[in-house]
Amino acid sequence: MFGIMTAEQVVRRIWSFSKALDLALIDEEVSKGFKIEVGYRHGERVGYISLRLGHILGLRGNNLFLLLIAGLMHDIGAVGGFAEYHGNSRLMEVHSELGAGIMSDFPGGEVLAEAIRFHHKTPADAVEIPIVAKIISLADKLDIIMGRKMTTYKDRARILNHIKSLTGKDFFPEVTDALVQLAGEEAFWLYVNEGELLEPTLTFLFEGKADQNCLEFQGICDLMFGELFTNKLAETFAFLIDQKSTFTGRHSRSVAENAYAMAVELGWDSTQCKDIKIAGLLHDLGKLAVPQKILDKPGSLNEEEIQTIRTHTYYTYNLLSSAGFPKNIIEWASYHHERLDGRGYPFRTPRESLTTGSRLMTIADIFTALTEDRPYRNGLSKEKAMEIIRNGVHITVDGELVEIAKKALL
Repeated sequence: MFGIMTAEQVVRRIWSFSKALDLALIDEEVSKGFKIEVGYRHGERVGYISLRLGHILGLRGNNLFLLLIAGLMHDIGAVGGFAEYHGNSRLMEVHSELGAGIMSDFPGGEVLAEAIRFHHKTPADAVEIPIVAKIISLADKLDIIMGRKMTTYKDRARILNHIKSLTGKDFFPEVTDALVQLAGEEAFWLYVNEGELLEPTLTFLFEGKADQNCLEFQGICDLMFGELFTNKLAETFAFLIDQKSTFTGRHSRSVAENAYAMAVELGWDSTQCKDIKIAGLLHDLGKLAVPQKILDKPGSLNEEEIQTIRTHTYYTYNLLSSAGFPKNIIEWASYHHERLDGRGYPFRTPRESLTTGSRLMTIADIFTALTEDRPYRNGLSKEKAMEIIRNGVHITVDGELVEIAKKALL
């Protein structure tokens, strides 16, 4: 399926999913809960800043690697709390604990969970704070203070003086000292302000070494760099995607199960069946970029809202591509709204370019949506849903695969 990934591939994969979280955090419903400006490039900036501070503070190998992962994913609990805390100010209070719970089951989960659980703690809190949490705490606040405008030399001095003035109260002295040292590097500010941070992060993390493999990270490589890691990541983000809307309690997981059942009925081998399940779990990843008020709108969508909804498969395609997933998984996940008549979205993919897996995913998605309960209607029976799907044969869906779906899903 995926084989053993290098440490660089793992970072690239997590980086792409961090971008998905950032897209979700821009949602105004999250902003209401946070009462601060979060979102665009926040995860990657916190990850990069944390990496640089951690290195100055002596973290290396596994510890530095896990610090980066925790920085990239530190606000995962904000997305995990979508269902219960839409627009609720308690999201700020509880998101660290929610995030810790989500990440605790990942390889290196103990370190990741503690880093995320305590990343809003301060020296005033009477608890023992791990160094990784202290680092992320400063990196998180620094990124918010910086905002998204280019920082001038005067801005940098002002920011440093502000952080120094609050050291011992809001910031931990050893991390402030590391920031003061880092702040003398002009390239640090330019990288954070100007562009894509992935390549500078990889260069710094691996110190220019060509062999970026799991020998650099003994202890977590066997667990993190392979199929189990990818499965866990897919399952976690399927949960997060389904939290985004009150209409879709477990849509992604149901699509994955239905696509898998159809693949088994087709006689696919175990690798292909696992791949289609991953694609099903992640097919709506791009919905993290769609505002919750559109996803949950009870009435008809206007044209602009429809066009916004239609962007989700584009984002799914780009996010999975940058994460380094195989081409088959990317297409199966991203083409589920393409049609046999070439009028689907977002690529208007012609019939001859739609593989069996892509056609299968379209049926799995439609069947799941029709049979799910929604606040504005009860789910249809499986038989009624299949009848509706059959009406789209040769236009939307593949007739032969509809017969397979009848055997696998009814």
